[in-house]
Amino acid sequence: MPETPEDKREDARSSLVSIPDMPDRLEAAGVKRVSATRIRQLQANDPDFPEPAIAHRRLRLWEWGAVLHYFRNRVPRQGERTDLNKPD
Repeated sequence: MPETPEDKREDARSSLVSIPDMPDRLEAAGVKRVSATRIRQLQANDPDFPEPAIAHRRLRLWEWGAVLHYFRNRVPRQGERTDLNKPD
């Protein structure tokens, strides 16, 4: 059966993820679970965090592949005092 434009749009939508959905999807992908609160902190403060694919008013959606790549390659810095590393 040939793929229709509707199928392609559905595939594109299924690859988008919001912050509240990320913890469960990360765990299902075999990556250590990160809370939605921590993901919001990373999104706000880490310049390496992927940009949203869709940003409209309060809605933010990210490409799942980019998010998964970020978390698989991220080096956790547990206990690091970021307030001591102020830029000059």
